[in-house]
Amino acid sequence: MKIVGVDLAASEKNPTGICVFEDWRTRCITVKSDEEIVESIQKEAPDLVVVDAPLGTSEGPWRDGEEALIKRGKRPLPLTMESMRALAERAERLRKRWKVKTIETFPSAFRPKILDVKMVRKVLGIHNRHERDALLCALVGRRYYHGGIQKLGKEHPIYIITEEAAKKDALKIYENMKGEKEGQ
Repeated sequence: MKIVGVDLAASEKNPTGICVFEDWRTRCITVKSDEEIVESIQKEAPDLVVVDAPLGTSEGPWRDGEEALIKRGKRPLPLTMESMRALAERAERLRKRWKVKTIETFPSAFRPKILDVKMVRKVLGIHNRHERDALLCALVGRRYYHGGIQKLGKEHPIYIITEEAAKKDALKIYENMKGEKEGQ
């Protein structure tokens, strides 16, 4: 199963992190343009794309998935903000182009502290916070297929995992990739 996580920026001027997850290995890159994003995803031909960006808009500031996050003490930015509206529009436009099953997540709801440790980031091939969040998106995709996923909302669902699950999966990737590097 190949999954691509995308930490999407609202504008092509800003970095977007992409992480490919397959067989407990990851490859992360940072891109900016719509073309780079679409080409990267189409080249990988994933089974699923998990994006940190709103998929769909609403009349009010909150969709049902975001309301569920707020009830859990997490605070996403409202779609009434111009930058969030631009992010949602870009996500929808790109999703139509990459033509792969896509779900939405919110990594800030479950980001483990371990992914901020330089040693772990170096082994995992993570260069910046955008790639780190793209990795977390990919881990949501793994749990989507293998259990341990939480679906918040019905009309505009946001899929999350627990911080403990993200930490456990990141450590498994770390051990796998560390072992490969030591074996070289």
